[in-house]
Amino acid sequence: MPRWLLWTPIAALTVATAFFGLRAGWHVSALTESDVINRAAADYLSGDSTRETTDCEAKPSDVDDIWLFVICRAATGETEIYQANRYGRVQLGSTSYGQPEI
Repeated sequence: MPRWLLWTPIAALTVATAFFGLRAGWHVSALTESDVINRAAADYLSGDSTRETTDCEAKPSDVDDIWLFVICRAATGETEIYQANRYGRVQLGSTSYGQPEI
């Protein structure tokens, strides 16, 4: 068996690792705040037909593993706060039930 044939699997693994590593790095470096806000707004809009995209705003976070807080306030007073990390994962952090009745 030729010697170069023994090194072929190692070379293939090295190339595959480099490809997937560069691809993952490109995804994180190309992610913008607008992408994260739009993703959170899309989740917010799926909850009710009276909601609008303009109900959402973003604020930077002081927490280490959270990049942005996306705060969506409906006209009825309900608030949903989404947490986004630097890798683009958006999850619902907390909700409120609106303003109390008087």
